[in-house]
Amino acid sequence: MRKVIDWNRDWLFVKGSWQNTDVSSPIDEQVKADGTGFTCEKVNLPHTWYTDEDYYQGEAVYQKKFEYMKSKDTRTYIKFYGVDKVCRIYLNGTEIGGHEGGYNIFALELTDALITGTNLLTVLVSTDKKLHVSPISGDFAVFGGIHRKVELVETGVDCFDTAYYGCDGVIVQTRVSEDGKGEVWGRTEISLTDENKKYKVRYSLTNNGKESLSNDHNSDTQLFSKTYSIEELNRSFSNANEISNLAEHKFTLKKVLELDSPIFWNGLDDAHLYTMTVSLLADGEEVDSVTKEVGFRRIAMDADKGFFLNGEHVKLHGVAKHQDSCGVFSAATMDNWKEDMGLIHEIGANAVRFSHYPHPQEVYSLCDSMGFVVWAEIPMLKLPEDDELFENAKVQLKEMILQNMHHPSICFWGIQNEIAIYGEFPYMAEKMHVLNDLVHELDGTRFSTCANLNVVHSDSTLNQVTDTTAYNIYYGWYYGEFADHGKFLDEFHKVNPAMPLGISEYGADTNTVYHSDDPKVNDYSEEFQALYHETVYPMMAQRDFVWGSFVWNMFDFTSPVRGAANIKKRNIKGLVTFDRKTRKDSFYYYKAMWSKDPFVSIAGKRYVNRAYEAMTVKVYSNQESVTLEAAGKEYIERTVNGSAVFKDIPLTMGKNKIVARAGEVSDHTIFNRVEEPDKSYVYVDQNPGLNVRNWFLDEESEAQLFPEGYLSIRSTINDLLASKEATAVIDKRMPDVGKELRDMVGTFTLEKFFFYAKPDYTEEEMKALNAELTKIKA
Repeated sequence: MRKVIDWNRDWLFVKGSWQNTDVSSPIDEQVKADGTGFTCEKVNLPHTWYTDEDYYQGEAVYQKKFEYMKSKDTRTYIKFYGVDKVCRIYLNGTEIGGHEGGYNIFALELTDALITGTNLLTVLVSTDKKLHVSPISGDFAVFGGIHRKVELVETGVDCFDTAYYGCDGVIVQTRVSEDGKGEVWGRTEISLTDENKKYKVRYSLTNNGKESLSNDHNSDTQLFSKTYSIEELNRSFSNANEISNLAEHKFTLKKVLELDSPIFWNGLDDAHLYTMTVSLLADGEEVDSVTKEVGFRRIAMDADKGFFLNGEHVKLHGVAKHQDSCGVFSAATMDNWKEDMGLIHEIGANAVRFSHYPHPQEVYSLCDSMGFVVWAEIPMLKLPEDDELFENAKVQLKEMILQNMHHPSICFWGIQNEIAIYGEFPYMAEKMHVLNDLVHELDGTRFSTCANLNVVHSDSTLNQVTDTTAYNIYYGWYYGEFADHGKFLDEFHKVNPAMPLGISEYGADTNTVYHSDDPKVNDYSEEFQALYHETVYPMMAQRDFVWGSFVWNMFDFTSPVRGAANIKKRNIKGLVTFDRKTRKDSFYYYKAMWSKDPFVSIAGKRYVNRAYEAMTVKVYSNQESVTLEAAGKEYIERTVNGSAVFKDIPLTMGKNKIVARAGEVSDHTIFNRVEEPDKSYVYVDQNPGLNVRNWFLDEESEAQLFPEGYLSIRSTINDLLASKEATAVIDKRMPDVGKELRDMVGTFTLEKFFFYAKPDYTEEEMKALNAELTKIKA
């Protein structure tokens, strides 16, 4: 029978070139060419080598020495839940395999290379940017390392093939028929040894520990008691005495169970789950089994009305999140995931977009049990004409779907995010059609989707590939005005009336130490982030044809190229800070709009010092009205768009206690009236970088600095990188900038890059670079 062993303790780790490593000997005993030894670190998994001080992109080595007693009756596998992002694996000096892609599960068989006694497992890991493995760009960190757990799996010689696409040899999908019956469709990949034995596969479905249905499938019976023969499964015994698939190019599932009246998985209302156990029998004896949690639900989409779950319309209001947590980055554990999902539940979201790559199995399982609708996706963020990169994307997509299609929470498979950010080209839609077809071949029960950005026009062919389309839009933050959100939505629906539209990202950055009574874009105040969300979210919520929206982001996350608002290495658009300790005011806005749990929360609590006689107090709440108590008086206001606003609340010098109540819930805070405005609340850029407006006095001098038909710092990164002459100039004058540009947003201008990244160059040096670029024809 299958035995799973925790394999996460007592590893050795060292950064360094693979070429310098002898995979057949312990790394801590090896001597480098210069005569020195390796400086090894003892680590437990999961582990990442990333630190904010050292964004190392390169090669590293992990090793584990272990004792083992080999048995002729046992097959042994090692199962990795995520190695970021490319690895080669050796056992006792023999290469046993590898994997390309940092986020999906994979397993390798160790049996033949194992010995009785001391064994040495070596894992070579690389995040080298030259690798043809996605992601090759993105506004997030590729952390590196064995950043998810590892297991040693022992089975009998007859077993489900643990190594098959990381699925443990068992793939399960549920459906609901037109007449409301629950169907289980399955596929097994099996490794067998004896042609004379009679093998069966049994599917058992239990509900709260009670068996609902159990079918033994054999060649002697029909329908529910049918067992698929070797021929029926398109398989035969191979020379290695393993079952091989004779029709690998065509993926198929077979209906194995049918349940007359299933209890539906119904999102937040009732996330009902069943337990599916698939067992392998040899001559009537169970020799292996795999268990998965499943659920039955029906989903539909209407371009005018939106998303439907089990026949009922559900407006998806959700958040997006990255994988990293404070202190551990991508090497997060169940405690981190439970904390995150608890906060998402608190805010009242009913959907989660897990960006921009597959997340751990445990996270999807949490969503199954908590009732969140999930968008899962592969890390396709840049798509050059690179066949090797594209073939890897197909593998990552297949792994993600096969490993996760049993999760009822997953309703969307995402195949790309902002691939046109470096320019839109005809081949992109062609390749996306290939990925879209692969989604439908593997899993026709869910929607394919994508995330385009604002430079992709409504009539683009990229909007005609997937079942649904979504957009990342930032009107009022990076470009345009708040009102442009609504204009964009209406224009898209007019051009594409048959294409369901969602919003996959929208948001604004804030540092919660900054505050303003008159918030403006780029002041990074908590009040501006709140104003942004309070203004743009209703535009999505009020349009039925927008099937859903996902706030970018639920949590601040790691982005090594960022440095906004004096917070280094973070994208700070989160509704919650990176350490999960602070719920920003915008968090409470969405809680007011989404959550059913009664609450009140006074806004601006961190904006304590106020230099005026009277102030406006805003209270977020999902109750009809709020009562405010201040200086012995009560004020009552109705709640509109998630908040009750109280104007002209008098302040006396010193501390002023404010209490907000609605029914049984309350909140309180202290505002301190002071003589002079507190300047610490105002964001002052300590490294203002580039301010081109100071370079010219009028339009004529501006035209001389940036002549038409020539390159300049106002050219897009795409245009600059397309010119060998321009890249040579940049690399010569600012080599670190040249390096960063190759990983940056292609539709950004160099001027905008200087504004956000703030490289360590003087304005005169930037002027000199611009002068050289303007000698090059565009």
